Amino acid sequence: MKTVIVGYDDQGHVLWNERFSQFASHHGLTLRRCAPYRARTKGKVENGVGYVRKNFWPRVQTFTSLRDLNQQVRHWLDTVANVRVHGTTHEKPVDRWKHEQLKPLNPIPFEEVERHTRRVSNDSLVSYGGSRYSVPYVYVGHTVEVQDLQNGHIRIYQGNMIIAEHPKATRTKQVITNKKHFEGIQNQIGAKAPQPMPRLVPNPSPEVVERDLSVYEQFADEEVIVQ
Repeated sequence: MKTVIVGYDDQGHVLWNERFSQFASHHGLTLRRCAPYRARTKGKVENGVGYVRKNFWPRVQTFTSLRDLNQQVRHWLDTVANVRVHGTTHEKPVDRWKHEQLKPLNPIPFEEVERHTRRVSNDSLVSYGGSRYSVPYVYVGHTVEVQDLQNGHIRIYQGNMIIAEHPKATRTKQVITNKKHFEGIQNQIGAKAPQPMPRLVPNPSPEVVERDLSVYEQFADEEVIVQ
């Protein structure tokens, strides 16, 4: 599964999917790969899924929302699944947990802290979710991280420093910019070069570069929003 393992290094060690690895680290989980084609190394995990399918789902007559369904499964866990004697451990799960000293999951949802690595283009923009957002021009060519705050805004970091924040695009192909990100570009470039003296050229007609129209299609539908 490429969403879990992307390959192996020269020593045969697992190369975990970066997002999956970040998710595990966020919740304090230790990753361990099951041996390929060794069903017995993961069968009990799959058996748990079958138990839920066969024991819980037949009890569900109707539900009105995901919250309602979660409440029903919590009731089933507290009254059936976690108080039965487990067939393998021969203990009730509620009693077993007292000895395993499990740690609680991180209460902060992973989506709220997840960051996506991007490179700043020459026009001082970064791409995220099908739209583009500006950052201060001094970061052109740098690698930054984009975080969706899950509240209608995105935040852009370099390291632990916030370098930009924007309202999140409401549809794809929007370009959202902050005019302050481009202030000082002229001063950074420096003074204008002196103009050369006019001279006679044999062909005064400028050369026009011909390009296929498909080159411009990626920009044709973009909507520019300036803050």
